[in-house]
Amino acid sequence: MTNTKIYKQRFDFYWKSVVIYIVVLIGYGLIRMIVGHENFGILSHDPVFILLSLFISGSLLMYLHKLFWVRTLVIDDETITIKNRFNESTFSKNNITKIFLGRERPFQSRETFRVIKIDLLNKKRKIRIRPHNYWDDKQLYDDIRSVKERIGK
Repeated sequence: MTNTKIYKQRFDFYWKSVVIYIVVLIGYGLIRMIVGHENFGILSHDPVFILLSLFISGSLLMYLHKLFWVRTLVIDDETITIKNRFNESTFSKNNITKIFLGRERPFQSRETFRVIKIDLLNKKRKIRIRPHNYWDDKQLYDDIRSVKERIGK
């Protein structure tokens, strides 16, 4: 019986930033229209209005991009699998030469910037996993730590 755990990538940051930018844009527009007595045609050529519109469209595009790719991480007893919509990479414990777990730094209140590096047998580049980018990040970190203890590397 296999103990499979699936972790989906979180991208709540993008929709939160879109909402914040929209609120700021509406607030800025209302203030300019009430205080400056300007209509929307003049307001749409304002550089701050254009900049906020670019931030909104950029954040919205990144959110849709992340939503389209749907990256997931599957941790099994014998393998670690990284999936997206079009590709799947499976790494067995025999191909893993070393797992480096980033440690918590004293000035950080959360493990936001921890990075897990997995060194593979036939690849020059290490696989980097940021647990904070996935839902249930502490459980993900604990699961990879248990995989490291199981394979002894």
